[in-house]
Amino acid sequence: MRASPASRADNRSRFAILGALSLRPMSGYDLRQFFEANLSYFWSESYGQIYPMLHALADAGLVEPVPDTGGRRKPFRITEAGREALATWVAAPAAPETGRVEILLKLFFASQAPPGTVAAHLARHRAEHQARLREYAAVRDRLLADAAGHPDLVHWLATLAYGVRHSEAMLAWCEDVEQLRATPGPSDGG
Repeated sequence: MRASPASRADNRSRFAILGALSLRPMSGYDLRQFFEANLSYFWSESYGQIYPMLHALADAGLVEPVPDTGGRRKPFRITEAGREALATWVAAPAAPETGRVEILLKLFFASQAPPGTVAAHLARHRAEHQARLREYAAVRDRLLADAAGHPDLVHWLATLAYGVRHSEAMLAWCEDVEQLRATPGPSDGG
């Protein structure tokens, strides 16, 4: 009996690949391009992850190579077993988010930094999220123009709305931190 990716703790990347292949057959290169163009604000996969996972998914019977297409790239497609595994994973509760947020780590130890460091970090963080909001607006326009009527459009827009709200929250957080820093109290050193 084959081990299902669903039984492994580190399976989320496998399901990202299955999800992408549920849309259309793709090669490893195509998958990398798809992740970069569509999911990069909340999910990334490296070439070093994609190719071994494609072969592991094929070994598990969840994807299969598309018969010879005559090109250099070898596309894979999701199998019925892959669709079932993906549907089971999508239906399961999402794991709580934990992560590494470097700006928070730097802020926590800001007293070790030279004067002006925190202000510079906040300015960069603000600029990054302002740029993301502009990009999200362009993505929304593109989705509405190119994917009108697609059954997943509402889900794609919901995913995009999460990014918008996150960036808006980060901008508000920058304001909060600046107000805290302007309040008389112990020096932050940075």
